[in-house]
Amino acid sequence: MSIYEALADSRSGIQQELAQSGCIADIRILDIGAMEEGEERYHRLIQSGHATVIGFEPNPEQCAKLQKRGGPYHYLPHFVGDGHVAEFHLTRYPGCSSLLKPNARLIDLFSAIDASQPGGNFHVRRTVPVPTVRLDELRPDVCADLIKIDIQGAELMALQNGTETVREALVIESEVEFVPLYEGQALFCDLQAFLREQGFVFHKFLDMAGRAFRPFMPPNPHAPLSQLLWADAIFVRDFTELDRWSDTDLLKGATILDGVYHSYDLAALLLREYDRRKRTGIYMLYLEALRTGSVQPMTCTIKACA
Repeated sequence: MSIYEALADSRSGIQQELAQSGCIADIRILDIGAMEEGEERYHRLIQSGHATVIGFEPNPEQCAKLQKRGGPYHYLPHFVGDGHVAEFHLTRYPGCSSLLKPNARLIDLFSAIDASQPGGNFHVRRTVPVPTVRLDELRPDVCADLIKIDIQGAELMALQNGTETVREALVIESEVEFVPLYEGQALFCDLQAFLREQGFVFHKFLDMAGRAFRPFMPPNPHAPLSQLLWADAIFVRDFTELDRWSDTDLLKGATILDGVYHSYDLAALLLREYDRRKRTGIYMLYLEALRTGSVQPMTCTIKACA
């Protein structure tokens, strides 16, 4: 049993509670860098009718493809940045394209990725000037409970120009790098420091990736031999300051953490606080659902694919 069934169990009287709050069916997801690369991590929220998505994808072909989805998805063809014109570096592999220039001096140290040679994923084929938009300029139409951002090294710049949007969020998933794959990019430590200032704490890593230093080449060329290069990092609004969480935030946050990130223990912490405030019984219902259902924690793994 998932949190969706648990929270909507009519026998517990919680279904009426949720109907009155109206919050679980209105989780807002902001997907910055929404290029379709398989099933999104948040697909369970969409399938369960608990979320709507606003996505940003400036690649015209990719955006047109995404816009055909319909349903709870709405996609915008904007580059998210600092509001100024920027140089967009179009690389051989579209997923490596960025507002920042690939750092060929570092990238070329590793097997299975390359920036200098025409066949390399990070090889820049051309650059074009593009306008960028600041997240906070798009408010109130663009707001989020869950922010997912993956824009190849420009994540911190985008979030720094969207502090109102960031502070309203409950969970942030960002791709982060541990070494500068792009010139002048912020690293994980920089993003963590910024988000700490905005009231977020680091929660966990997912899907770490790396490569072997040349000339070493593991049997799987996309697996690291020793050096980790990037990962998906999850940040959560500070759970030691639950007074910053509204009643609605607690239910939304628990639903996101359970349904997207399998963070059952943190979801339970939020539900316990909700029960304390509202004198409801969701927390015990959730624990029982975990006890009798299938629990699959989501922990950090090494991503060994292109």
